[in-house]
This record gives sequence, C-alpha cells and structure tokens, in this order.
Amino acid sequence: MRIKTIVLSSIMSLFLSGCMDIEPTVLNEINIATAVSYDYIDKDHFTSTAVIPYYMPDKKVNNVTFTATASLSKDVRQKMNQQTDKPIYSGKIEVILYSKELAKHDLTRMTDTLIRDPSVGNTVYLAIVDGKAEDVLIKQLGNVDKGTYLSNAIEHNIQSGILPKTNLHLFSYAQNAEGMDPFLPIIKPKNGNPLITGVALFNQGEFVYQTKEHENVIFKMLVEQSSNKEGFSAKLGEKLFASVYNIASKVSYNIPEPMTNSPIIINLNIEAVLREFTGDKVDKKEIRKIEKKMENVLKKRAEKLIVKLQKLDVDPLGVGEQVRTRTRSWDKKEWEKLYPNIPFQVNVKLNILESGAVE
Repeated sequence: MRIKTIVLSSIMSLFLSGCMDIEPTVLNEINIATAVSYDYIDKDHFTSTAVIPYYMPDKKVNNVTFTATASLSKDVRQKMNQQTDKPIYSGKIEVILYSKELAKHDLTRMTDTLIRDPSVGNTVYLAIVDGKAEDVLIKQLGNVDKGTYLSNAIEHNIQSGILPKTNLHLFSYAQNAEGMDPFLPIIKPKNGNPLITGVALFNQGEFVYQTKEHENVIFKMLVEQSSNKEGFSAKLGEKLFASVYNIASKVSYNIPEPMTNSPIIINLNIEAVLREFTGDKVDKKEIRKIEKKMENVLKKRAEKLIVKLQKLDVDPLGVGEQVRTRTRSWDKKEWEKLYPNIPFQVNVKLNILESGAVE
C-alpha cells in the first residue's frame, strides 16, 4: 500500500509539473520588484520605474530603482532587464503608482494588463500620485523596503484611517460594474515622504476629481461599513468646536421606487467617542446637543458631496448597484440619465458613547 502511495504521488507530481510548465527560480539569481510607478509622457508613451530591495549583510535595506520608457508594460520590463545582471520578476509587487497626469488619460488599458498578468496578485494596491509617481519611489525611506512601506501605509489608512477598502480586484470590479465607478487613494510627495491626502474618483477609467480633506471621512462612511480611529472635527457655533474619534459607522439605503426620479434615502448610523469640546462642562444634556449639531454638520457634508458626485456623473458610492439589486427593470442607459437628477436625503444618527478627555 505504501509503495502504491509513493508511486501515485510521483506520477501526480510529474503530471502537475508537465501541465503547469513550472520553471524553478533561485531567489539570489533574480531581482524581485516590490513597487512600480508609471508617469505620462504622451498618448503613446510612459515612463516606468521599478524598485528592487537589496538586503545587505548588516540587515540594512538598499532600494535600487530602474527606469525605462515604452508604450507597453512588457516592453518596459524588457528594457529594465537590459540594465541589470539578473532578470526582474513582478510576482512580489505590492504597490503600483500612477501619476495624476497619466490617470487623466484613462487607466483602463494599464489595469487590464495587470489583470491579465498571472504573476500580479489581485490584492496589489493601486494609487494615484499628485505629481510625478517616480518621485515617491526614488527617495530612500529609512531602513525599509519601499514597496512594503507604501503597502503598509495604504493598509493602515484602510484599517483605521480615511481610505475605503481598495485594491486591483476591487478597482477592476467597479470599473466593469454597471452601477458603480472605481476610486483609488491619492498620494502626494511631501518633503520627500509620501502623504495620503484623499481619494481619486474615476469616470470611464479617467481621473475626474480628488476628495478634499473635509470630505474624506464622510466619503468612507458612505461607501462602506467602516471604522476610523482618527475621527473628525466640526465647528458647532461661533467659538464652539467638537472632535470625535474611534468611529464605527453603518450605512444603509432606502429606495422605495427604483428606476424613477423619486428620492433615495441614505441612513448613516455612527458611534463615536467625544475627544475634545471647547464648550462648558459636558453632561448628558450637553452631549445630546453636541450629537444633534454634529448630525446636522455630517448631513450637510454628505448631501453636498453627493450633489458634487452627481454633477461629475460619477457613482463611487455604488448607488446604481443598490438600485439594480432592487428592481427587475434595470436599464444601465436609463439609469445614467436618471442618476444626475435624483434627490438624495441623508439621515445621520450619531451616538456618543463616552465623553473622553474634553476641555
């Protein structure tokens, strides 16, 4: 029985190797890229930069970059390989950056290439750079692999910051869905360091808008069930300010008459901790006043943002998908005509669980 098992395992191994045509590689005989950037030159050409981390004997990390210009991603890799003594592999890429200028000329072709590349994982992070994408990669950020650093920064802002969940798979899904549009984080080089400033919105694969600082938190709340350890602040009166943090929010839709011009109601339930308040001593009565005032502030921010999205004719919130799942008479072209003129009502319910440390 044991002999049969060994023989069967050997046959399966040979069969799988033959089918998959796996070519073994030795790690110290290849260059492993962990981050790649793309910058616009003209409608037919772009410049790409790849980061290769080298781990030194003293445990330091030396990030080396290779740059090439071409019109196809595969041509870029070939030109980069001409600059190295070892082939460059893309199987460990964690972040891919595109300049805002390139994003204005449609990312569809660029992202389709990634989807078709089996060596690139679906969970790789994509981001837009406000400026030259190359500038984010060429500066050494301490003793750390640049790709891992950027990946961790995006992941951190998804888990507890301003970013809704995003990656290559989710971008591609939204790009091809009938009732929603994709979005990506925006990174801006500041004093040589990458700073995540907001979210880039797309229409038909083209960058059309960047969320402002005061829109980031409410955008994330409207997109998904979310949490935000950082929180947000609001002006409640002449010299009255309040700040909350450790936010947990849930969003739901009420669409009584889908595929019509009737109002769509968005319900936003938020739980948070009061971090700072510039008013008098806080008691239960005062907390309820703060809740009401902040509810009004958030309601205005949300409704103002939605009107802006309608004017831009983009639907990153996926309202169309909400409508599509509630009707049998879904028509993409008809929805595109309806969406810009539909009235939205946002109901916000804020529950302050603790008063925290306040002034």
